[in-house]
Amino acid sequence: MFVPLFLLIPLQAPAEGLEFAIETITVEECSEHVAYLASPELEGRGTGSPGFEKAALYVEEHLRALRLEPAGEEGSYRLPWGMDSLVAPKSVLTWTDSKKKEFAVESGKALTPVIGSRSGGVRAEAVFVGFAVDARNERWQDLPEKKVKGKIVFAFTREPHADNPKSKTFDGDKPTKYSRFTEKVKSAYRSGAKALVIVPDPAAFPDTTSALPGMLPVPLFGGMGLEQINKRSPWPSIPVMSLSLDVASEIFGTDLKDYYESLKKKRRPKLLKAPRNVEVECDVEWGLEKREYDNLGAWIRGTDESGEALILGAHLDHVGMNYSGVFWGSPSALHPGADDNASGSSALLEVAEALAGTKPKTDILLLWFSGEELGLLGSRAYCREPVHPLEETVAMLNMDQIARTSPKSMNIGGLWSQPKLLKTIKKLHKRIQNPLKLDVEYGRDLFTRSDHYSFHENGVPALFFFEGNIADNPVYHKPGDVPESIAYEKMTWVAREFLALAWVFAFDGVRF
Repeated sequence: MFVPLFLLIPLQAPAEGLEFAIETITVEECSEHVAYLASPELEGRGTGSPGFEKAALYVEEHLRALRLEPAGEEGSYRLPWGMDSLVAPKSVLTWTDSKKKEFAVESGKALTPVIGSRSGGVRAEAVFVGFAVDARNERWQDLPEKKVKGKIVFAFTREPHADNPKSKTFDGDKPTKYSRFTEKVKSAYRSGAKALVIVPDPAAFPDTTSALPGMLPVPLFGGMGLEQINKRSPWPSIPVMSLSLDVASEIFGTDLKDYYESLKKKRRPKLLKAPRNVEVECDVEWGLEKREYDNLGAWIRGTDESGEALILGAHLDHVGMNYSGVFWGSPSALHPGADDNASGSSALLEVAEALAGTKPKTDILLLWFSGEELGLLGSRAYCREPVHPLEETVAMLNMDQIARTSPKSMNIGGLWSQPKLLKTIKKLHKRIQNPLKLDVEYGRDLFTRSDHYSFHENGVPALFFFEGNIADNPVYHKPGDVPESIAYEKMTWVAREFLALAWVFAFDGVRF
């Protein structure tokens, strides 16, 4: 739980110049913002998720405390955008117990189809096969054809002995290909299974009431239809669902935590049959639904009447409780996104605080985007329906991943053909006594991969503040992107340089 900013700090007095404003951006405040935005409570801030909503409320509370003018309608900081989203509203799993009494669970928290699954329904006996791993080289075969053919197969995520670094099977606590959903589905299909039900293993997913989290809804860009989605599926034609541990335990008439613990102690797989006369029916039905998502925006109004505006931005979302991470064998679903992009979002909050109470000549619009991780969807949506004309937007400055790799250097992308502006930035770098080495050459291949590019495509000059060589970031889009691993001194200086450049654009009239 965070404490609202207005309870902690007084409003900033009018700035006495750039040097004064620079000093308001501190390591302590940067780290506080990141600690909250990348905390487990926010579950990785997936677009449209409850965790993203908490992050949005956090940003709103700070903007309100700074008394910044909302950029949305009716005094709101929200800038909503709509998108067709993949949902599964009519998907259901039903089962009969040994007394022929029928039960059902519909698509929601406890049940969700796994993206890539084919539509359709099947009914059969149920068998729990451990991990749905067919690895003869490891002497582990969960799916003997004679025992699973024609049945609905239940299996845990990950692979045997996944939490044992000393295990002589597989690769200890390092996930192998057998953790991947693609391998599980193909193995189940080859063995003749009629459907696969993935159950989150209790070691990686403590919440026993939830199916794999964060899978639906999925915003779809470009008008993709259901037929196209089905054609792109990499999986065989069997239904694939995820079901909570609690519901799966009801079906099998036993606590599956105990079954999971028994598998950890064995060097050979162990199958678990459902009680006699128990049958399960899996029905997967996909649909498209218009959903609303939010960017956030606030104004700092300028004094001139030119109608020009400068945009300062960062994306607030991350990959969330990343089903795709589990899909590819990650040992954890939670991807905190401390560097990507709690760092940039937090730095933008610090810039907002530094500019609050100032009187720039040019209007400044601060934007926190959603949907960046899904294909720059939020920034593209903004460019389709801007709150200020793009042709009157003098520049867009973007921060994304500014707090890792080399702690002694920073990168600004987009200056390759701007020698005059580069000279200005080098002077600013020296003026604010930034100890980081300035790199303006690296990252030409990365320039298309963050929100500034949406503006660049629409004719708005754009720059990309970035940490540097992404190959040096071992936790990019991984569970290890946590607040404790952030280079906060570097983050602070990148934010200060960002502020300095925004200052000369908005106060001094510098232009591309």
